[in-house]
Amino acid sequence: MDNKDILNTPGLSLSETVEGMKKQMFSKLKNHAIINSMKKIITLLLFLCLTLPLFGFTLKGGVTYTVEQARKEAFANVEYTLPKHIIKANRTDPNYKQNQSLIKNGIKETSDRYITYYSDGEYGIIYKKNLYYEFGYKSDGRLETIGKRVSLVCPTKSYRYNINSKLVEIALYLTLDDVYIFDSNGNLTAHWIGNRAYDAKGYLIKEVVE
Repeated sequence: MDNKDILNTPGLSLSETVEGMKKQMFSKLKNHAIINSMKKIITLLLFLCLTLPLFGFTLKGGVTYTVEQARKEAFANVEYTLPKHIIKANRTDPNYKQNQSLIKNGIKETSDRYITYYSDGEYGIIYKKNLYYEFGYKSDGRLETIGKRVSLVCPTKSYRYNINSKLVEIALYLTLDDVYIFDSNGNLTAHWIGNRAYDAKGYLIKEVVE
């Protein structure tokens, strides 16, 4: 019943009419306040949805982790060094010329290896005979980092070492398309979503070349 209906209702006294109009007005104001409140809540939820990838994620089993919890998980039982003989055997890319040709032609797999290449010219090699290791090379074929996976099933983590066998990075794989990267001091340095990496502030910093 709106104000017009109240005024046209027979048998109502002036005080009842005024009281009815007050109630109607209060109801409209209350509804308006609820709508505005809902708009604010929806806006907040949209904001959280856009920013949450940098602050939380879900592991297998539906357990949500914060960055701090992910950091603790990543550094649990960490391996701080890598055997030097692995580095020595791969200090330069033994298939450099062929790999450069494959990269130029957009080929990412051969009979014995996988190739990943990046927008900054660097590239990675994983040999099918041992999928636990990835060798990261500079654009000139010199070894820069070595990655070692704990498991081939996600969620898992991998360590990355420099050519002096020192740990420089830990990656926590939620899925193959959702990876958090920490440096050896525990700082979040990148969040890979699909083929793009973002820094802690959400800025794009690197891409995998399609």
